[in-house]
Amino acid sequence: MKNYIANIITAFLICLLLAGCSKKGDIIIGISMGPTHERWSKDISYLTQHLESQDAKVIVRQANGSQVEQARQAKEMIEKEKLDVLIIVPVNSDAAGKLVDYAKSRDINVIAYDRIIKNCDLDCYLSFDNIRIGEIQAEYLTKIKPKGAYALLGGDPGDNNSLLLRIGQMNVLQPLIIKGDIKIVLDENVEKWDDGIAYQIMKDYLTEHDAPDAIVASSDGLSRGVSRALLEFGLGKDVLLSGQDAETDACRRIVEGHQTMTVYKVIESLAASAANMAITLANDDPIPNTLITVNNGTKMVPAVLVSSIIPVGEENIRMTVIADGFIDEKQVFRNE
Repeated sequence: MKNYIANIITAFLICLLLAGCSKKGDIIIGISMGPTHERWSKDISYLTQHLESQDAKVIVRQANGSQVEQARQAKEMIEKEKLDVLIIVPVNSDAAGKLVDYAKSRDINVIAYDRIIKNCDLDCYLSFDNIRIGEIQAEYLTKIKPKGAYALLGGDPGDNNSLLLRIGQMNVLQPLIIKGDIKIVLDENVEKWDDGIAYQIMKDYLTEHDAPDAIVASSDGLSRGVSRALLEFGLGKDVLLSGQDAETDACRRIVEGHQTMTVYKVIESLAASAANMAITLANDDPIPNTLITVNNGTKMVPAVLVSSIIPVGEENIRMTVIADGFIDEKQVFRNE
């Protein structure tokens, strides 16, 4: 709890630092949202609230996981709207670089939100510490099951966060693999973070092999598909299973015993920081030099990595996501 409070204070101080900028009139901020599921709808809501509270006009386009549609929508916004700043959550971290450079050619500042955009003149990157999230997932499972067969299901190979999560997971798992305590029996990345593909991968594996002792799934969407396959094989409560995003159905699986943990990310902290950064850029004010930098292949991009991330299991679900009002208790504890 002390770490949680410290993380909130850190995020709050970042927001104060960025919010000190004077505002100009008629600020227009575009949001190009690439992926789609429960978590991202919350990001859009928080981003819009924080931007509009600072008198900015917000234009949102949702690509529903289509790289082609995101490119079309973003180009349309760049050409037809008088944007000061474009916030992009890319479907593909490499392909979105062309959108950034196109926006920059029109004197539009660009923020990469929660997913880095590679090989382009990006202005700023804001995200959670995804390496730490991966470590948290692996730490939680290995404390329960320090020895055994582990399966790894990562996210879309075009999403740089998939790589960062895997780095974090392997930071914890590799020493145990070297010791011979853990054996990796499956290691797959899932296109578009698709739960249907995750289901098929796990179903095919279970058809040919014994069930692993634990499955490190990088997101709650992946855990949804994995859990479905496990239940079909009568293994719902026998295999440890991680996730990320504290989605409603994942929290429900946790209390029902079909998922072991998820990672709760305080999305409003990230959204508030991004909104304040957007206003800073729109005003042509300098980015605070207290930020870290991340290499995107072209430049060292000023970055804010929000540390408001909390492991959630059955033991603390009421004290975290429910106490914060992130999820309605009645949606999780349906039988009470």
